[in-house]
Amino acid sequence: SGNPSTCGVKTDDPRAKQEREINDTLKLIKNKILVMSGKGGVGKSSIAAYLSIFLAKKGYRVGLMDVDLHGPSIPRMMGARGGIRAVEEGKAIPISILPNLHIISIESLMGEDKDAALIWRGPVKIGVIRQFISDIKWPELDYLIIDSPPGTGDEPLTVAQTIPDAKAVIVTTPQEVSLADVRKSINFCRQMKMDILGIVENMSGLSCPHCGKSIDLFRTGGG
Repeated sequence: SGNPSTCGVKTDDPRAKQEREINDTLKLIKNKILVMSGKGGVGKSSIAAYLSIFLAKKGYRVGLMDVDLHGPSIPRMMGARGGIRAVEEGKAIPISILPNLHIISIESLMGEDKDAALIWRGPVKIGVIRQFISDIKWPELDYLIIDSPPGTGDEPLTVAQTIPDAKAVIVTTPQEVSLADVRKSINFCRQMKMDILGIVENMSGLSCPHCGKSIDLFRTGGG
Protein backbone atom coordinates (compact mmCIF):
# COMPACT_ATOMS: atom_id res chain seq x y z
CA SER A 1 0.00 0.00 0.00
CA GLY A 2 1.03 3.64 -0.28
CA ASN A 3 2.24 5.52 -3.35
CA PRO A 4 5.73 5.00 -4.86
CA SER A 5 7.08 8.30 -3.52
CA THR A 6 6.52 7.12 0.07
CA CYS A 7 7.83 3.59 -0.52
CA GLY A 8 11.26 4.67 -1.72
CA VAL A 9 10.46 3.82 -5.36
CA LYS A 10 11.23 6.58 -7.87
CA THR A 11 9.02 6.94 -10.93
CA ASP A 12 10.78 7.85 -14.17
CA ASP A 13 9.73 11.31 -15.32
CA PRO A 14 8.67 10.99 -19.02
CA ARG A 15 10.12 14.42 -19.80
CA ALA A 16 13.48 13.49 -18.30
CA LYS A 17 13.43 10.15 -20.15
CA GLN A 18 12.76 11.92 -23.44
CA GLU A 19 15.54 14.42 -22.72
CA ARG A 20 17.99 11.55 -22.22
CA GLU A 21 16.89 9.91 -25.47
CA ILE A 22 17.29 13.21 -27.35
CA ASN A 23 20.79 13.68 -25.95
CA ASP A 24 21.74 10.10 -26.79
CA THR A 25 20.53 10.55 -30.37
CA LEU A 26 22.26 13.90 -30.87
CA LYS A 27 25.57 12.34 -29.78
CA LEU A 28 25.34 10.11 -32.88
CA ILE A 29 25.10 13.12 -35.23
CA LYS A 30 28.23 15.13 -36.05
CA ASN A 31 26.74 18.15 -37.84
CA LYS A 32 23.24 19.60 -37.59
CA ILE A 33 22.10 22.16 -40.18
CA LEU A 34 18.81 24.08 -39.96
CA VAL A 35 17.61 25.31 -43.36
CA MET A 36 15.32 28.26 -42.73
CA SER A 37 13.81 31.31 -44.42
CA GLY A 38 11.87 34.36 -43.40
CA LYS A 39 9.39 34.04 -46.25
CA GLY A 40 7.63 31.13 -47.92
CA GLY A 41 8.10 30.19 -51.55
CA VAL A 42 11.82 30.94 -51.75
CA GLY A 43 12.90 27.35 -52.43
CA LYS A 44 13.93 26.42 -48.90
CA SER A 45 12.77 22.80 -49.07
CA SER A 46 14.44 22.42 -52.47
CA ILE A 47 17.73 23.64 -51.01
CA ALA A 48 17.38 21.23 -48.05
CA ALA A 49 16.71 18.34 -50.46
CA TYR A 50 19.56 19.26 -52.82
CA LEU A 51 22.00 19.68 -49.92
CA SER A 52 21.05 16.28 -48.50
CA ILE A 53 21.45 14.49 -51.84
CA PHE A 54 24.73 16.29 -52.58
CA LEU A 55 26.23 15.27 -49.23
CA ALA A 56 24.95 11.69 -49.53
CA LYS A 57 26.46 11.32 -52.99
CA LYS A 58 29.77 12.54 -51.54
CA GLY A 59 29.63 9.47 -49.32
CA TYR A 60 28.45 11.10 -46.09
CA ARG A 61 25.74 9.57 -43.89
CA VAL A 62 22.83 12.00 -44.00
CA GLY A 63 19.47 12.42 -42.30
CA LEU A 64 16.81 14.82 -43.56
CA MET A 65 14.20 15.87 -41.00
CA ASP A 66 11.15 17.78 -42.24
CA VAL A 67 9.72 19.86 -39.38
CA ASP A 68 7.34 21.81 -41.61
CA LEU A 69 4.34 20.16 -39.97
CA HIS A 70 1.59 22.10 -41.75
CA GLY A 71 3.09 21.94 -45.24
CA PRO A 72 5.45 18.95 -45.46
CA SER A 73 6.97 18.56 -48.92
CA ILE A 74 10.17 16.58 -48.43
CA PRO A 75 8.68 13.06 -48.96
CA ARG A 76 7.17 14.06 -52.31
CA MET A 77 10.32 15.89 -53.39
CA MET A 78 12.43 12.86 -52.53
CA GLY A 79 10.04 10.35 -54.10
CA ALA A 80 9.32 8.60 -50.79
CA ARG A 81 6.23 6.43 -51.13
CA GLY A 82 4.13 5.08 -48.31
CA GLY A 83 4.52 5.63 -44.60
CA ILE A 84 6.81 4.51 -41.84
CA ARG A 85 5.98 0.96 -40.82
CA ALA A 86 9.16 -0.54 -39.41
CA VAL A 87 9.67 -0.33 -35.66
CA GLU A 88 12.80 -1.44 -33.85
CA GLU A 89 13.28 -1.37 -30.07
CA GLY A 90 10.10 0.68 -29.75
CA LYS A 91 11.33 3.35 -32.17
CA ALA A 92 10.32 4.10 -35.76
CA ILE A 93 12.84 3.61 -38.53
CA PRO A 94 13.28 6.59 -40.92
CA ILE A 95 12.63 6.05 -44.62
CA SER A 96 15.79 5.24 -46.58
CA ILE A 97 16.07 7.06 -49.92
CA LEU A 98 19.65 5.92 -50.47
CA PRO A 99 21.68 3.50 -48.33
CA ASN A 100 23.17 6.55 -46.58
CA LEU A 101 20.24 9.00 -46.82
CA HIS A 102 17.29 8.74 -44.41
CA ILE A 103 14.26 11.02 -44.04
CA ILE A 104 11.47 11.64 -41.56
CA SER A 105 8.42 13.83 -42.08
CA ILE A 106 4.97 14.12 -40.54
CA GLU A 107 3.54 13.12 -43.93
CA SER A 108 5.20 9.72 -43.57
CA LEU A 109 3.28 9.18 -40.33
CA MET A 110 -0.16 10.28 -41.54
CA GLY A 111 -1.32 7.02 -43.08
CA GLU A 112 -3.35 7.08 -46.27
CA ASP A 113 -4.75 10.63 -46.05
CA LYS A 114 -1.72 12.70 -47.06
CA ASP A 115 -3.89 15.78 -47.69
CA ALA A 116 -5.36 16.00 -44.18
CA ALA A 117 -4.99 19.41 -42.53
CA LEU A 118 -3.09 19.38 -39.25
CA ILE A 119 -4.76 21.92 -36.97
CA TRP A 120 -2.24 22.01 -34.15
CA ARG A 121 -1.23 24.60 -31.60
CA GLY A 122 2.31 25.32 -30.47
CA PRO A 123 2.71 22.76 -27.64
CA VAL A 124 1.65 19.89 -29.88
CA LYS A 125 4.09 20.94 -32.61
CA ILE A 126 6.91 21.26 -30.10
CA GLY A 127 6.19 17.75 -28.83
CA VAL A 128 6.17 16.24 -32.33
CA ILE A 129 9.51 17.82 -33.27
CA ARG A 130 11.12 16.52 -30.08
CA GLN A 131 9.70 13.07 -30.86
CA PHE A 132 11.29 13.24 -34.31
CA ILE A 133 14.60 13.04 -32.43
CA SER A 134 13.75 10.90 -29.39
CA ASP A 135 11.36 8.35 -30.94
CA ILE A 136 13.09 7.83 -34.29
CA LYS A 137 15.95 5.32 -34.47
CA TRP A 138 18.46 7.46 -36.34
CA PRO A 139 21.72 5.76 -37.33
CA GLU A 140 25.07 7.45 -36.81
CA LEU A 141 25.07 10.48 -39.13
CA ASP A 142 27.64 12.88 -40.50
CA TYR A 143 24.89 15.43 -41.22
CA LEU A 144 21.32 16.02 -40.11
CA ILE A 145 19.60 18.53 -42.40
CA ILE A 146 16.46 20.07 -40.88
CA ASP A 147 13.90 21.67 -43.18
CA SER A 148 11.78 24.14 -41.19
CA PRO A 149 8.74 26.21 -42.22
CA PRO A 150 9.23 29.91 -43.01
CA GLY A 151 9.43 32.43 -40.21
CA THR A 152 10.76 32.39 -36.68
CA GLY A 153 7.91 30.56 -34.91
CA ASP A 154 7.56 27.36 -32.89
CA GLU A 155 9.36 25.02 -35.27
CA PRO A 156 12.75 26.77 -35.73
CA LEU A 157 12.63 27.88 -32.09
CA THR A 158 12.13 24.28 -30.94
CA VAL A 159 15.04 23.13 -33.11
CA ALA A 160 17.30 25.89 -31.77
CA GLN A 161 16.43 25.03 -28.16
CA THR A 162 16.55 21.24 -28.58
CA ILE A 163 19.70 21.13 -30.74
CA PRO A 164 21.92 23.90 -29.32
CA ASP A 165 24.85 23.17 -31.66
CA ALA A 166 22.75 23.41 -34.85
CA LYS A 167 23.95 25.88 -37.48
CA ALA A 168 21.75 27.75 -39.95
CA VAL A 169 21.56 28.06 -43.72
CA ILE A 170 19.19 30.90 -44.63
CA VAL A 171 17.43 30.96 -48.01
CA THR A 172 16.12 34.10 -49.70
CA THR A 173 15.19 35.50 -53.08
CA PRO A 174 16.50 38.91 -54.22
CA GLN A 175 13.28 40.94 -53.81
CA GLU A 176 12.99 43.37 -50.93
CA VAL A 177 9.81 41.68 -49.67
CA SER A 178 11.87 38.53 -49.07
CA LEU A 179 14.95 40.34 -47.76
CA ALA A 180 12.96 42.12 -45.07
CA ASP A 181 11.86 38.75 -43.68
CA VAL A 182 15.36 37.26 -43.99
CA ARG A 183 16.74 40.04 -41.78
CA LYS A 184 14.37 38.76 -39.10
CA SER A 185 15.76 35.24 -39.55
CA ILE A 186 19.29 36.59 -39.15
CA ASN A 187 18.30 38.41 -35.97
CA PHE A 188 16.62 35.21 -34.74
CA CYS A 189 19.90 33.32 -35.17
CA ARG A 190 21.81 36.05 -33.35
CA GLN A 191 19.39 36.02 -30.43
CA MET A 192 19.53 32.21 -30.24
CA LYS A 193 23.36 32.33 -30.59
CA MET A 194 23.10 30.06 -33.63
CA ASP A 195 25.96 30.26 -36.11
CA ILE A 196 24.98 31.08 -39.70
CA LEU A 197 26.87 28.95 -42.23
CA GLY A 198 25.67 31.05 -45.15
CA ILE A 199 22.85 32.67 -47.08
CA VAL A 200 21.55 31.19 -50.33
CA GLU A 201 20.11 33.63 -52.85
CA ASN A 202 17.65 31.58 -54.88
CA MET A 203 15.85 32.51 -58.13
CA SER A 204 18.25 35.34 -58.86
CA GLY A 205 18.67 34.62 -62.54
CA LEU A 206 17.45 32.63 -65.51
CA SER A 207 19.74 31.51 -68.32
CA CYS A 208 18.01 32.05 -71.66
CA PRO A 209 17.74 28.65 -73.40
CA HIS A 210 18.29 30.34 -76.78
CA CYS A 211 21.18 32.77 -76.32
CA GLY A 212 22.52 31.77 -72.92
CA LYS A 213 22.22 35.30 -71.54
CA SER A 214 21.33 35.61 -67.86
CA ILE A 215 17.97 37.32 -67.20
CA ASP A 216 17.50 38.80 -63.73
CA LEU A 217 13.82 38.00 -63.29
CA PHE A 218 13.68 39.05 -59.64
CA ARG A 219 16.72 41.33 -59.44
CA THR A 220 20.02 39.96 -58.15
CA GLY A 221 22.47 40.60 -55.33
CA GLY A 222 19.88 40.87 -52.57
CA GLY A 223 21.30 37.95 -50.62
